[in-house]
Amino acid sequence: MPLKRIRLDRNGRIVQASERALALLGLEPEAAVGRYCWDVVRGTDDFGRPVCTRCPVLARLRGGAYEAEVRLRVRGQRLRCQAIVQDSGVQVVLDERRRPKLGEVLFSLSWATQRMVDEPMRFFQTAELFLGKLRRAAGMDAAELFLADPEHKYLILTALEAENRSAFLERPWFALGEGYPGIVAVDRSPLVTHRLDEDERYLRLKVKEAGYRTYLVFPLELPQGVIGVLNLASKDPNADESAALELLEAVAPVVAAGVYSVLTSMGERQLLALLRQSKLSDQDNDAVIESLLRSAMAFSGAKAAQYKDRSGRRVAVPAQLTVNCDREDCPVWIGEPYAVRAGGRPCPWVEEGRPRYCLPVVVQGEVVAVESIFFSRVPRPQTRAMAPLLWLQRMAWQLLGPRATAAEDAAAVPRLEVRALGALSVRLQGEALPPQRFQTLPWRLFKLFLAHPERVQTPEEIAEALWPDLDPAYAARRVARVVHELRKQIEPDAGAPRMLRSVEGGYLFRFTEGYAYDVERFEALIREADAQNDEGQALAGYLAALDLFRGEFLADEPYADWVEAERAYLRALAVRAGERAGELLEAMGQEKASLSLYRRLIAIDPSDPYLYDRLAAVLRSMGLEARAREIELRKQALLAGE
Repeated sequence: MPLKRIRLDRNGRIVQASERALALLGLEPEAAVGRYCWDVVRGTDDFGRPVCTRCPVLARLRGGAYEAEVRLRVRGQRLRCQAIVQDSGVQVVLDERRRPKLGEVLFSLSWATQRMVDEPMRFFQTAELFLGKLRRAAGMDAAELFLADPEHKYLILTALEAENRSAFLERPWFALGEGYPGIVAVDRSPLVTHRLDEDERYLRLKVKEAGYRTYLVFPLELPQGVIGVLNLASKDPNADESAALELLEAVAPVVAAGVYSVLTSMGERQLLALLRQSKLSDQDNDAVIESLLRSAMAFSGAKAAQYKDRSGRRVAVPAQLTVNCDREDCPVWIGEPYAVRAGGRPCPWVEEGRPRYCLPVVVQGEVVAVESIFFSRVPRPQTRAMAPLLWLQRMAWQLLGPRATAAEDAAAVPRLEVRALGALSVRLQGEALPPQRFQTLPWRLFKLFLAHPERVQTPEEIAEALWPDLDPAYAARRVARVVHELRKQIEPDAGAPRMLRSVEGGYLFRFTEGYAYDVERFEALIREADAQNDEGQALAGYLAALDLFRGEFLADEPYADWVEAERAYLRALAVRAGERAGELLEAMGQEKASLSLYRRLIAIDPSDPYLYDRLAAVLRSMGLEARAREIELRKQALLAGE
């Protein structure tokens, strides 16, 4: 059905109006074009008071919003006036008051994504505007966006649109497996309840006290993992979740891809700016750090920032800023982002001052420094910039890693570098291959060899795994062609030792010199840690191995039966190493670190009852009885097969 559309220039004058809009206003085109929109529409509220004279939608657009709307009456009709920024001006739609439809929500999402890319400083404002649209379309009272940190250990509240904002700010982040967001991030399936007040898994008491009863949580999935969750809540215990779930099913994949592309795009832009700024010699490292601190301040609205590494080296903006914190047992040093006052948790080591974030600076998988971001007042929501900052700066911080000479670089680069813990990634002579390459037949064959290490694969076995419907008579010929293609890609140097060899009965793959394989390194670190008599060195070995465990073995082959045996073995190995590391951390009195570790292990293997027992025991030792009972309830549900 044609809509009542009005196109305006940037000053609010009418450029064009649809027939339905002109009919509503009782005007001919020549009588409308060139006039101010407010002077033509002359909308009022339900009590007859003028609304258009102050044009609230244009005021919001001028304030930086990409979309705005207001309810009004025009010639006796109750309408919704919706305005959205366009390249040449503003488009206004006057329509009956109703919930936004799916198409409108997706259209709004596309505009939100583009606005975030074009104007990163409006990231949070744009995210909340979209959440408002989503909330109204679903008929709910609140909407939240939680984003995961790049290490996929925590879910952090980033945007909120709700009637009772303070209730939802009670607890702004959760570890994986903890609370509704953490449970959904681990299970990767939606969670719905109409009895929020009776569910002990939901940990924010103020939301229950505010009268919310219906609650939906939906995962934002990417191929490499969950990047966050979307939450919708209503005070109506009989709210229809079917329409809301249908809406989230359509929107969630677009939101996940959009958020990831926006944050990655901004991170790449920041990295390129730094590369243009400096040749990155040792002398200008401080300038790189200062530039990163300033960009973090601009993006988050902070007033000061500090970088401090393990050696005590400090860079601050402004330069006179000093934070006297030298605690090596701070959880930030094991990768946990921490918010002081801004996140509702006091810092046990530093006197309370301005609200701040303390974020881990991760270089090549290791926390090398702490970045502290200071605010003059608490952001709303408190943790809104934490996850985006971690994503934005993850590439740029790599510039601080150790740099070698060109000759040393050439010698240090493996001829073939393979990472199979998580989705497969491969570098040949230091150059990364694109991810789409790994779904081609030669690279699927390569995965098959990785899944069956040191084992001869017959042509029949290869054909059965890759082409189960292929006529066996053609198997050997087709396998030979694919083997030839794979050899050309992984063995371009004819003089190098062969990795893929033809042997009696089939083919055998074995790494030769000049390679790096994360699975091999993972197993070696655990063997070395098992053999250590020094508990500190053993703990370091186990934790280093777990840092390599980015995800399930060959996670980009989720449905391949031939992966499962090796995947199960490596998963069990990771959990065993993690359990031993957790026990060592407990013995050393590192309760928070062991708590974080057990939660991560549950995300790796949610079916291990021992992990729930250890997690509950640590929570009890910290005096968190209610949360320990919640973990025990989850264990009981697991054992009951629910």
